[in-house]
Amino acid sequence: MTTPVESHRYDLELKGITKRFDDFVAVKNLSLSVERGQFVCLLGPSGCGKTTTLRVIAGLEEPEQGEVWIGGVRVDDMPPWERDFAMMFQDFALFPHMTVRKQIGFGLEMMKRPKAEIQRRVDETLATFEISEMGDRKPDTLSGGEKQRVALARALITQPGILLLDEPIGSLDFSLRESVMLELKDVQRRLGITFIWVTHDQNEAFSLGDTVVVMNHAQIEQSGPPETIAERPRTRFVADFIQGNNVFEGTVAAIEGGHARIQTASGIFAVPVDPSQAPAPGAAVTFSIRADILTSQPTDGHVNRLTATCRAVEYLGAIRRYDLVLEDGRSVKLEQFRSTGTRINEGEKVTLGWRVEDGVLHTPPAGAPA
Repeated sequence: MTTPVESHRYDLELKGITKRFDDFVAVKNLSLSVERGQFVCLLGPSGCGKTTTLRVIAGLEEPEQGEVWIGGVRVDDMPPWERDFAMMFQDFALFPHMTVRKQIGFGLEMMKRPKAEIQRRVDETLATFEISEMGDRKPDTLSGGEKQRVALARALITQPGILLLDEPIGSLDFSLRESVMLELKDVQRRLGITFIWVTHDQNEAFSLGDTVVVMNHAQIEQSGPPETIAERPRTRFVADFIQGNNVFEGTVAAIEGGHARIQTASGIFAVPVDPSQAPAPGAAVTFSIRADILTSQPTDGHVNRLTATCRAVEYLGAIRRYDLVLEDGRSVKLEQFRSTGTRINEGEKVTLGWRVEDGVLHTPPAGAPA
C-alpha cells in the first residue's frame, strides 16, 4: 500500500468519476477536491447521484472511469477495508447480538488495540453521545434515535481520515436532530476528521457544511460555502432548488455597463453582469432575487419594482413569509422579520422593490445559446 505524502493538501480527490448502472448514468465526469478537516455536504434531490458518489469513495461501487484519491493515495483499485474511512449507513447496520458497548468498541478490537485503550475510548465515546446508560443494552431495545447515536459513535471511535455519512440523522425527531447536529459539528472540529455528508435537507447542509456541493442529474451544479450557494446561485436549477429564491425568466434587452436590462413578463429589470461574459441582446436568460432581500417599502435605491397582491401569510417564528401574486399570475415570495417592515394583509396590493446589485444572473445550461 502506498504511503501518503504528509504535506498533501487534500483528504479526498475525485477526478472525472463516471458510474453507470446499465443505461442509467448515476455519476457523470464528477471532480471534487476536499481539503483536510472539511465538513462537506452533498446536497440534491433523490436520484441525483449523491449516494452513488459516496459509495464510489468507499469502494462499494466501481467507477467506469476516473480516479479516487484519499490522503494523497490513489485508492480506486483498493478494496474498501484498505481505504482510510468509516461509513455511517442509513439503516444503522448494528450487530443484533452485540451490546452497545461491544459494538462501539468493535472497530478498535479489529485494529487489535490494547484492552485498556478500548475501554477508555469506549467510555469517552459513550459520554460524548450521551448514551453511557445504554452500554449493556442490545439494538432491539433501542429507539430509532438511540440506534442512530450508537451507529455514529461506532463510526467515529476509530478516528478515520474520512467519515462518510448517508443521511445519518434523517430518522431523528426535530429537537434531537438539532442537538445531534451540534454534537457532530463539535466532534468533527475537535477531531479534525473530514466529513462527507449526503443529505436532501437544505437546513442540514447549510448548518453543518463548510462546503455545500449541489448535485443534479449526476453532475455538480455548484459547490462553495453555504452563504454563496444560498445568496449567489450559479444556475437556475440551484436557484429553484434552494429555498428563498424568486426566479424570473426573460430576454436581454440591452447591456449597459455593468448590468443587463432584462425584459420579463412582469417588466424590465436591471441585473448585474460581467461585461466580459455578458449574454448577447435577445438571449434567453434567468435571474433570481432572494425573498429576504425584496422589500415592500422601496426607496430611491430600489430601482427594480413590480406590483403584487398578497395571497397568503405564513408565520415562521421570527419571520413572516408572504406569498404574493404578480399581475401576470406568477407567484413571488417575500420574507421579513416580524420586528421590521409593515405587515401586509391578505388581499392587499403592494409595490415590491430591490436594488440592481441584489439580483443574480444565472449561467445558461450547457449547450444553450449565448
